[in-house]
Amino acid sequence: MYYDDIKENDVVYRCIGDDFDQGILSCGFMRKLTAERSQYDFKIGYYSCFFILQGSGRFISEDGTVIPMQAGDLVQRLPERLHSTEIEPNGEWIEFYMSVGYPVYHYLITLGIINSDKEVQATQVTSDFVIDFAALLNSLKGAADERLPYLLMRAQELMIRLHGSVHYSQREHNDHKISKACQLIGGSNDIHYDMKETAAAVNMGYENFRKLFKATTGVSPQRYHIEHLMKQAKMMLLSGLPIKHVAVGLGYGDIYSFTKQFTKSEGMPPGRYIRNRHR
Repeated sequence: MYYDDIKENDVVYRCIGDDFDQGILSCGFMRKLTAERSQYDFKIGYYSCFFILQGSGRFISEDGTVIPMQAGDLVQRLPERLHSTEIEPNGEWIEFYMSVGYPVYHYLITLGIINSDKEVQATQVTSDFVIDFAALLNSLKGAADERLPYLLMRAQELMIRLHGSVHYSQREHNDHKISKACQLIGGSNDIHYDMKETAAAVNMGYENFRKLFKATTGVSPQRYHIEHLMKQAKMMLLSGLPIKHVAVGLGYGDIYSFTKQFTKSEGMPPGRYIRNRHR
């Protein structure tokens, strides 16, 4: 499918039963050309989400938090939660959306598939997904009412895939942050290096950074740094540098502090390490 083929509105609204908020099954493509297509102080009783194919804008949450929206983002409209979506008025905005009743939303929340804490999330959606979505749209347009429950199952499957691409993208994004952090920490040969500088460099608060770093590497940022320093210390010691020079070179104020750390990390003081290696 080419985006040029998408009409300003190519949507379908169906409902299973008589209660719209409970039984809605709707999807479609929307091309929003002007700022007038923005929606302010919007609230619905069911669950809806849309994937941005083109364009950018701003999401304003119930508490006034402003979150940028751009192509590749999944944006959630959560039941009974006030929000606004402000479209950049450049004529480029194209989205596809899916809406399902509250019971389906509650079910997916219970399974942990939907993250209601993040209303705007980056994804890694492939072109195959857009093709499958267009197929669902076309099926819904001509389906008899008795076929709607089966199409709801297809919609759920697409929704699960969509949210799965969010989780994958987030893991990849986090891995990139920790990889960058390891490079920064590994580039410091000073025991006084401030880990908060690394957290700031990867755009994270220190506590969240510390938890993510440990979950990813198995050790805290401080422990990772010390292990790196001890590797440096061993290479310096084996190159023939005096223990005092090694201590000063790594930022330790005195030989005692360095020796204490080296012994704790390596199980022996630096002098014995040198003798053992030179036997």
